[in-house]
Formats: sequence, structure tokens, C-alpha cells
Amino acid sequence: MDFEKKLVELNIQYAIKGEVTTKLKDILQVRTKEKLSLLASSYALPGRSKMKKQDLADALYQHIMDVNVLRDVLLIAKTEEWKLINRLLEVPYVHDDTLYPGMYLFLMGKGLLYSFYKEEKMYFLIPEEIKEVYRSIPLKALLEDRDRSQLILQYINASANLYGICPQVKVIEIFNSQNKSQLTESEFYDAYVKISSRAQTWYLKSGDVIDEYFDCDNKEDTDALLEGVKDKPYFIPDKQEFLKYAESDYFEKTPQLASLHTYISQHLCKDKWLVDSLVDDIQLVCSMEEPLAAVMNEFERRNIRFNKKEQLQSIIPLIAHVYNHTRIWSNRGHTPAELGSISSQKTNNNNVIYIDQQVASVKVGRNEPCPCGGGKKYKKCCGQ
Repeated sequence: MDFEKKLVELNIQYAIKGEVTTKLKDILQVRTKEKLSLLASSYALPGRSKMKKQDLADALYQHIMDVNVLRDVLLIAKTEEWKLINRLLEVPYVHDDTLYPGMYLFLMGKGLLYSFYKEEKMYFLIPEEIKEVYRSIPLKALLEDRDRSQLILQYINASANLYGICPQVKVIEIFNSQNKSQLTESEFYDAYVKISSRAQTWYLKSGDVIDEYFDCDNKEDTDALLEGVKDKPYFIPDKQEFLKYAESDYFEKTPQLASLHTYISQHLCKDKWLVDSLVDDIQLVCSMEEPLAAVMNEFERRNIRFNKKEQLQSIIPLIAHVYNHTRIWSNRGHTPAELGSISSQKTNNNNVIYIDQQVASVKVGRNEPCPCGGGKKYKKCCGQ
């Protein structure tokens, strides 16, 4: 199935079939009780489970029309959603078959946006009553508060992505060191309450911002990381670089990654897209501190083979160098090479060779399967 057809099917799934209706009260009337119950759940509306359909529709209308409810949703709308909101505020509705659900589902889930499917066309709109409520909000103050909320969210996201686990007080400290307008614990918590009303890639527990990688109920893993980093300094780049980590897929394009990419392109694979994805995944594996076998699996699953012993002997040091210059949670965002350099300076030991130490840690055992994928033990294959 091609992408366009799949997109149409997804959009139809969430749309109201039939005439386009622009009034919120009328839209709620044509919604099923199941849809109204889901909307009520998103707002944790009291007594919703015992309400009849009409009671649900009436209660939701009153709730959604509350200016503070609308304001709170606008504060946490993502950039793409915010652009869509402003587009829909200007017209009764928009015919657009190219929007994808990720652009509007949060707003739809809060009852601010609705879609209709009529005569094989998709229409999107914000109801008239909601537009009236929006116009009553002082725009300058809204935009200032939205910028502030978005900035606080960026710092929380960046802290979770860069450190894995970061105390709330440290997030505030970093924020205040890089911004004139200071962040208080009270403001942090108020922003957290608003932000957490939609799914995030982190959670707040016992005063720590914790990446969703750590299961909320798995105290053992979080305690192990906290124990391992307690004497290590935080890597804190300048504001511009720090906020890049707010995006969960961001990582530094290091010279070591470039060298690995070049070697693979020249000696192992000519498919640029395949090499790009391979190097990206190797960076991810290194960031999670997985063993060499996990790195080699990335080659294996792409059917990229080592045809010569020299190729394997050349690739392992390159991978070790990538690992050494990858930011990892157990180093509080520092790379192994950076943290090794800091330790050397503190102990006045200028002879410590950190890269070589890491190369040693990724060597293959002589009785382990050879990473080249040939099926023999390393000692009987590339290790001869």
C-alpha cells in the first residue's frame, strides 16, 4: 500500500463522516458516547463514568469553553500543532488531504480540533465558540507564557536525553545559569503539571527527571546509574548546544563517526543510505554502552560482511574511537575520552591513554564467534 493511500485511511479513521459542522455544541451532539467518554477522560472530568451521553456532551462543552483550559492546551502545543492552530483560526475550515494524524491528534484529543470526511475529501476545523474564547485571551501575554513553557520543556527534555537521570534541582540550576529570567521550583512544578498532561519521553519521580528508558517500577536500574555517576561532573555545553539535546534523536556528528563512515563506504558498502543508517545505529549502540557484539549485529542484519581479516582489524579501532567520543549517561553526558582527560588532570597523570583502554574493552575473546560473521571461533578465523 502506498503512503498516500495509507494516510487517507488513517485520516478517515479519526474523522466524522458527513456534513461539515463548525459549531462545538453541534459537533458534540454527533459524537458517540464512546468518543465523548475518551474526551472526558483526557480532562479527567469528575463523574464522567456515570454520565449519560447528553450529560457528557453538556459537561464537556462547559469545560472546553473555559478560557483557562484552552490557554493551558495552547501553552503545551508543539510547534507544528501551533502552526496548524493559527492556520485554522483564520478560516471556517480547511480542506487538506495531506495532514497526518501526528499533527492534530493531541488537539483532537483535547476537543479543540475536529476533522470531517465528505465526498472523499478531508476537512479540518476549530469550532466557532473556541475561536471566540481564543480571541478573548491577551495575545502578547499568551505568547510570552507559551515561549516560557516551551523553554522549560526543552531544558527538561535535554536533561533527560543527555543524562538519563537528572535531579530537578540540577535542571533548574542549568536553566538559571543560561537564562536571565530565573526559574523557581514552584514555576518548574507548575510547568511540569501542564506539560505532563500529554505524553512525554521522561517522568518525574522523587525529585528526579528520568528518561522513559528506565521502567518506572525498576528501582534497581535507576539506583545503579545514580550510584555510578555520583562522583562524576556534569557535561554542560552552552545554551545553544544544550538545547539541541531536547530532540531525542540528536547526537553530535563527531570526526570519529565521519572516519567510520568513510571506511565503511570505501571498503564495505557503497549504498549511502545503508551506510548512513548503519553509522547512526552504531552511535546509538555505543551511547547505550552495548558490547561489541551488538555493534557487529548492526553489520550482520544489513548483510554487510568482512571479506578480509584486515577489514575487521581496521574496523574495531574505529568503533572504539567512536565509543570513546560518544556521550553516555554513566558519564553524566561526558564522553569516555573527556572524562578520562578530566581524571588525568585531577591526578596530574598525563600518561593515561583512555582510547587504548576502551579499545581493549571491545576486543573479541579467542573462543567467541568471530565478528566477521563467518561462523567460526575468532581464534580459528580473523584472530589467527
